[in-house]
Amino acid sequence: MKYKLFGFAVTLLLLLANITSASACFAGHYQPEVPESLRR
Repeated sequence: MKYKLFGFAVTLLLLLANITSASACFAGHYQPEVPESLRR
């Protein structure tokens, strides 16, 4: 029983982390300007 509860908690936390990171990346579409020194 303890292993099933632990597995459920891990799955739920991974899903939550995936949703929050995907929404943070999607919301801004932020792509910074590349400096001249790195363009070469």
